[in-house]
Amino acid sequence: MYHPLYEYTMKKLIAILALLAAPVLSAQTVGGADGQRPFEGHYYCSETGVHLYLNLYEATLTVPGSEFLGPMHGYMQGGIYGTWMITARKVEGAVARLRFANDIGSDTQSVDFRQVSDSVFTYQAVGGNAIRKAVGTKLVRVTGSMKFRRM
Repeated sequence: MYHPLYEYTMKKLIAILALLAAPVLSAQTVGGADGQRPFEGHYYCSETGVHLYLNLYEATLTVPGSEFLGPMHGYMQGGIYGTWMITARKVEGAVARLRFANDIGSDTQSVDFRQVSDSVFTYQAVGGNAIRKAVGTKLVRVTGSMKFRRM
């Protein structure tokens, strides 16, 4: 017999399994030759109010409210609907290709996060943008391009 919470529970379970498998499935190139780690820290987009927390070199970040998932490589929240967690990442030079999943596991988004200078980074959604924010009683897509500054 179908229960309304069944679909929500299954989506949550799929999201958890995807997040747990991410460290095994993801690839990366660690840092530059000089040891710099541009993809580690707290980044903020003042135009949208989005905070991005990254450590693409080691899984050390704990997502608030999702501590049971253990350490991760990053997450995004604030100014958007819900929390989006990194499920896969690949760093090549000054560009990181990130794959995000929302906290209920119903949506995913690929993003190119590019270093422009020491403290400025650009975010570009790949293949359209699935990330939304609440405006009144509706969910509307946020811009697919954002400018982040390291905090």
